[in-house]
Amino acid sequence: MKIKINQNELNKSINIVQKAVSAKSPLPILSGILMEAKDNTLTLTATDLNLGIKTHIPCEVEEEGSIVVQSRLIGDFVRKLPSNSYVYLETMENNSMEINCLNSEINILGNSASEFPSNSFDNEGETFKIKTETLRELIRYTYFAAAQDNYKPIFTGCLIEIKDNICRLVALDGYRMAVKKESIDYEGEISVVVPSKTMFEILRIIEENKGETEITISKSHISFKLENIVVMSNLLEGKFIDYESIIKDNYLSVVKVSTEDIKESIERASLLARDDKNNLIILDIKDTNIQINSASEHGNVEENISIEKEGEDLKIGFNSKYLLDYLKVINSEMITLNLIGKNNPCFIKEVIEDETESNYIYMVLPVRIG
Repeated sequence: MKIKINQNELNKSINIVQKAVSAKSPLPILSGILMEAKDNTLTLTATDLNLGIKTHIPCEVEEEGSIVVQSRLIGDFVRKLPSNSYVYLETMENNSMEINCLNSEINILGNSASEFPSNSFDNEGETFKIKTETLRELIRYTYFAAAQDNYKPIFTGCLIEIKDNICRLVALDGYRMAVKKESIDYEGEISVVVPSKTMFEILRIIEENKGETEITISKSHISFKLENIVVMSNLLEGKFIDYESIIKDNYLSVVKVSTEDIKESIERASLLARDDKNNLIILDIKDTNIQINSASEHGNVEENISIEKEGEDLKIGFNSKYLLDYLKVINSEMITLNLIGKNNPCFIKEVIEDETESNYIYMVLPVRIG
């Protein structure tokens, strides 16, 4: 392989596929990136066998070829090269790659491309297209609520459910749940669970992309295609919880409050709440005021916020992290806390004018207080 390629394009593509490289893989070959040069195109592929990412970029190919190179090493070196310069890549007979750019040169020992898993990115199944902006919103509002450990693997994923031209993304971890829905132009029915890690990496990749994303779902895999990138992921096996049965509307109190006011108050109160294993803050709701309290051996915090309230006064405790995770992603100026009781779930909704029904519900369980 012998090619000439733009540093910016190469650096961007390496950063994209590196998201699929696992630092803890038992197979050393998976710490590398497969690089294939053909037809004036450089294709980069990385996988950890659960998540795979492939991207291709134009380049000048003098000699076709392929090699696997250590991801971290080539990524660090290319990133530190002068921006917008030209990089010359050439493979040698001993599975090494020589990289030249202006006055810089490095020789990296690689592996034969034949040792890299032949992980096909041709996924066959149900295919539909979704606006990339819509997909971004669905993921951004939900993925963080999935479980981070494997005590119930199905909870580490996000449910993608499509029915009646509505796509819902659902994530929950046993303490909170996020449900986001958007209209899409697809009349089929789909229900699959995708690892939240995959959804997070998709979110990072499509952060600034527009247009459409093509999604294909087979029995065991899901693939996302956008522009020059393909992401392939395993699906999680098992039955997702009946999330609709969790959603209630028998509220005792409905509290309307400024998003910015409550976010800033909870951020200050959480400074002391961090000393508690539950990050406990207490909301004391009375008349037109919420008093937010937290305490530790280092002191205590009291915050007061003006509110509009319908229903009963209530004193309730929450994990501050779960509230802040929600408050950091929403865009609306006002929210409502829909409370059923001090030991029952709280349903938080954005206040959006001209909408009779919220397309996003966030549920969080309270922490019992004495």
